[in-house]
Amino acid sequence: MPIVTVRRVPVAEPRNHGCMIQEQVQHSGRITTETPTPRRTRGTRGSAARSLRRRFAIAGILCGVSVFSLSATSSTALAQDGLIESVSDSRLNAIHANTHNHFWTSLDQYRARAWQLPDDRLRDSAEVTLAVPLEPMWWEMPLAGSLGLADQTQPVDIDWLISLAISNSPHVQAVLTEPEIRRTEIVIADAEFDPLAFVESKFADTNDPVGSALTTGDNSTRYVDETLSGVGGIHSKMRAGGQFELSQRAGYQANNSTFLIPNPQGTTRLEFSFTQPLMKDRGKAFNQTRMMLARLDVQQASSEVRQSLERHLVDVADAYWSLYQARAEWLQRNQLLSSAQQLHDVLRSRQGIDSHQRQVLRANVAVASRRSDLVRAETRIRNAQSRLRMLTASPMLMHAHLQELAPQDHPFVLPLELSVRQSVITALEQRADINEAIRRVQAMSLRVGAAKNQVLPRLDLILSSYVAGLDGNRSSLQAFENQFNGGQPSYAAGFLFELPIANRASRARLTRNRLEMTRAMYEFQQATEVAFTEVEIAARETSTAYQEMLVKKQSIDVQTQEVEYLQQRWELLPDPEESSVVLIDDLLDAQQRLADEERSYVDAQVAYAMSWVQLRRAMGILLRVDELPTHEIDIPCGIWQPSEESDVVIEAAEMALP
Repeated sequence: MPIVTVRRVPVAEPRNHGCMIQEQVQHSGRITTETPTPRRTRGTRGSAARSLRRRFAIAGILCGVSVFSLSATSSTALAQDGLIESVSDSRLNAIHANTHNHFWTSLDQYRARAWQLPDDRLRDSAEVTLAVPLEPMWWEMPLAGSLGLADQTQPVDIDWLISLAISNSPHVQAVLTEPEIRRTEIVIADAEFDPLAFVESKFADTNDPVGSALTTGDNSTRYVDETLSGVGGIHSKMRAGGQFELSQRAGYQANNSTFLIPNPQGTTRLEFSFTQPLMKDRGKAFNQTRMMLARLDVQQASSEVRQSLERHLVDVADAYWSLYQARAEWLQRNQLLSSAQQLHDVLRSRQGIDSHQRQVLRANVAVASRRSDLVRAETRIRNAQSRLRMLTASPMLMHAHLQELAPQDHPFVLPLELSVRQSVITALEQRADINEAIRRVQAMSLRVGAAKNQVLPRLDLILSSYVAGLDGNRSSLQAFENQFNGGQPSYAAGFLFELPIANRASRARLTRNRLEMTRAMYEFQQATEVAFTEVEIAARETSTAYQEMLVKKQSIDVQTQEVEYLQQRWELLPDPEESSVVLIDDLLDAQQRLADEERSYVDAQVAYAMSWVQLRRAMGILLRVDELPTHEIDIPCGIWQPSEESDVVIEAAEMALP
């Protein structure tokens, strides 16, 4: 059973968390994760200089397959992934060159469109707001600690959760198995050219009545014959389409016929035959099509794996920020409840002096309503923790319902420059769906070439030759020596021509493959248009999310001033002409609006953080697969194993910071 190692380089450790990560997970062998490298503890707001990515070196997960180059227009993409290794036929190189040149030209028009985008549009909007300071909010420090919802507190950060998800999630392990499954098709396709050894033997004892004097040549009434025959040899199909067979026959025969001379006798025969297609089924390009398609399918599977992992990592990030939102809302609602409770206690203590029963009742209603909001916020916290437990599937979080997960990462609040132009250009070269569309067109190009070959008539060159030996006394060994001692080899040569009338089936297959290739080209164009549009939208959403966050912060400041003003009026300078009940209502409403604005601010913070994740995903750099040297070892049992140097480096973009 192969041993598959997953090592993180480096692995983030939760802040203020001393436990070491060292787990084992079963996945087609054994997967181990190394002890995480400790790192510097960050403050409550995080460090702007923090690395934007964490590297994960996954050795052997894809079973040694050479993953596709991220650049859709790389001139060495096919050579790097081993697509044309051991194939020197010029027609294969022509197929690659034609499709490569077409995609280079096709992407050029989108690059030209990208260069026409204003490069400083989003940067100017960021510079306008750069002078607005965003101070840490009051709930950020307690949010990273215990809220008293459980006996145990587990500090978590987004890097650590992503590490756990990659190492432990059954979904991730299932996704990473798909290229390994498809890779077996390469071995199956290549095994078509493996030599086939065969052995056959037969013994026949015949005892038949004689119905003709020519059977035995005498007056015998029964024909008695003993025959032993055997054949062994090798048969193989060549990569150029030819088939050869080399076999050695041997046996003996003894009967009561006077026509068998010598009787008994041993016989041997060494045969060689070779058939070479000259038109249909000719050439390496056609005969290795299945293997080429299998390699392309593995590369498409790598693109699918990348997209599936991206979706899963985005889900982990979304669950983390949902937990952050829920805990922030719990703190905000708890403070809101405390304010109402404090107001209620003051009114009760002054009942009968200068407070009225209606004021007390109004405060009671506010306390009850805010307590119910707090219960709902606690439920959202537990739901987010359960979702994180499901997404990571880590044994360390299996008892998350008994723990309180404390987020250590806070949303990034600094404005960063955005270049829509460069983002689009990056997406055109990095997105997995564009790369996958290119692979589909290349696969259809191979199918069209194979279908063209099948339209040709069959014209085969057939060659055969043999030498035979004969000896008495049932001695096949002596007959084997005699087949080389006397006479000369026999041989035959000829041609086989075959052409179906109208050839409708082959022509229909060619038409179908051409239509499928046209469809694949349109899908490639659509994938490129989608990438262009998604990056533009994601970039605008990122800039807009930052602007919304600034506006929400200003709204909090204004609303805080209103609450302080109403609080001072109620405590220090009551207006005799103003209803005290109305003043209480105004104060409670102002407190509620402040809490709502604080929640909206957290929502805007999280939206800004997730917008960066979505932008990187749209650009194709959220999860980056880099190629490292790989070596394939052909195991006799048909299993392909990676060497120790065969690594697939996956860089997961930092989710907490842009």
